[in-house]
Amino acid sequence: MKKKFIESSIRLIKNNKRVDELEEKKLRYGLEGFYNVFVKTIVMLVLAVVLDIVPEYVLLILVYSTLRLYGFGIHMKTSAQCWLTSVPMYIGGCILIKYVTFPEYISVIIWIFGFLSFLLFAPADTPARPLIHKEKRIRAKILSILILIGYFVIYHYVDITVIKNVILYGVLMESVSINPIIYKLFHTPFNNYKSFAKTTI
Repeated sequence: MKKKFIESSIRLIKNNKRVDELEEKKLRYGLEGFYNVFVKTIVMLVLAVVLDIVPEYVLLILVYSTLRLYGFGIHMKTSAQCWLTSVPMYIGGCILIKYVTFPEYISVIIWIFGFLSFLLFAPADTPARPLIHKEKRIRAKILSILILIGYFVIYHYVDITVIKNVILYGVLMESVSINPIIYKLFHTPFNNYKSFAKTTI
């Protein structure tokens, strides 16, 4: 199904525009990414409806996406890895968010871990998208920390348990995804901009 979608999309584009070999590779990469995200979103949403965790799922997507906007983080190398990590991370996490209240000491540990992770490791790039410009890395770090501070303020001013849980879990997810240990666990290079700099010397 994915292959058919990509091939038909490429044919449609080629019928309306001249595409060289490099552009076609980029198009295939982009279309594959779009297809994977679209299918995963639909499946996750169906699971969320079945398990009655739609509000938690939508809120978690919102929080995690904004934290990841400038913090970035690891991407799985294969579709299988993506599914094996995404389902428990999102669906399992939403069930946890809905039914569990985090003790105060756990929330303190997560916030300390979060701030240390963002200060030390954000933004965490990938081999496919190395953050080669120093100014952009600094800007991304500052913005990611400001977003984290914003969620910290919201967390302490909101009395709704589900929202507090979503923020806390979202911070934990992003803190883990930018940690060098998780990169090493999945055999993915960390700080890829350094390797890029070496190849250009």
